[in-house]
Amino acid sequence: MGSGRLRGGPRGRRLLTAGLALALVFVLLGCGVGDYVPWPSSSGGGRSAPARRPRVSAPSSPAPAAPPEDYLAPAPAGFSALRGSESLLLAGQLSPASQSLRSFADLAGPLRHSLGHLSRMSPGAPALVQPGGSLTWGQLRQSAQELLSVLPDLDANPGLLSERFIWYELAPSPLLTGYYSPEMEASLERQPGYDYPLYAPPPDMAARPGAYDRRAVDLDRALAGRGLELAWLKNPADAFLMQTEGGGSLRLPDGSVRGVHFAAANGLPFKGLGQILLDAGALPKERLNREAIRSWCAANPARALELMAENASYVFFRFTAAASEGSLGKPLTPLVSLATDPSLLPLGAVAVLSAPLSAQGGAESLRGLVLAQDSGADIRGLRLDLYLGSGERAERLEATMRTPATLYLLVSKSALRARP
Repeated sequence: MGSGRLRGGPRGRRLLTAGLALALVFVLLGCGVGDYVPWPSSSGGGRSAPARRPRVSAPSSPAPAAPPEDYLAPAPAGFSALRGSESLLLAGQLSPASQSLRSFADLAGPLRHSLGHLSRMSPGAPALVQPGGSLTWGQLRQSAQELLSVLPDLDANPGLLSERFIWYELAPSPLLTGYYSPEMEASLERQPGYDYPLYAPPPDMAARPGAYDRRAVDLDRALAGRGLELAWLKNPADAFLMQTEGGGSLRLPDGSVRGVHFAAANGLPFKGLGQILLDAGALPKERLNREAIRSWCAANPARALELMAENASYVFFRFTAAASEGSLGKPLTPLVSLATDPSLLPLGAVAVLSAPLSAQGGAESLRGLVLAQDSGADIRGLRLDLYLGSGERAERLEATMRTPATLYLLVSKSALRARP
């Protein structure tokens, strides 16, 4: 692999041909964003949106995972370097406001989270290895450090991003989806009106694979009386959604808030609640929206639990200090933190993202600096999952975000010149 340096070349949808190349990743677009509501654009009777699998821990190495068997065929992907004039033009179009930031300087805290991860990696070890070239963890760390050093000056001079960094465009265009942190009313003790538990992982789960499916836990009460209940929710649909999103926050009766995050899963197949209700005739396709589903489940809780048991997948939780926590073990930043396939965009990498924030059009769009800070079992290949935060806007964006995006990996010119 030589020195691991990357050199600039013509822009386009081909691999770098001068010097060392970054990429030839054989992947295909993964499934869409996880939710319990079928996609509005689905055809053929309302195909349900695939489940968002719980976030996984940061890997110690970026070894690519084997594509799932349901991938149709491999498709090439690669990074090619922009000319300086192109990156200069694009740098001037970046807008912190499009990410709900007051300034580029607001990225300093999240960027330090990424640097903490990168500093724990062996500087000379490969972070991204593709046929023909590589990047080391040291080069990614130097790129993040350089970005941190220029953040205070970027508001006045965004051209520094062109002056100091090579921009590598990813092609074909990746699919952008979104995820968010739901907030649910909950109680730490069971009381009237709070009847649906979130559980910590049972200690014997690893020794009994498949024993704790949804029917066993929710209907047969296999975990009752073992002291594993973390909290109790008001609506069975809320517990289902919290499991689909892999975490969120609990608003307790005294007004305080506790974060919960994925701790373990039983590994069984997922089936979306929207599809379950559609198949059962409980709700027609035109009413398969989140509020209608919640209302139906609240009015028919016993029937809802029975139908939910068709989804064998079950997620267990732990308390966290924040409502969101990524694969780096740190809080996620709305419209900044990305969940990525580490074999394509390593955890800790810095990038520029440009995309509309809704597949349904509208004026909302994002053009800003983003950080690879999360991963997920269903985030594979040309798929990016943007953390949207919490609240009504985040929920609205998550429901419609499924759009092609433009991504540029930023690599410090000084890091490319230096040997690890």
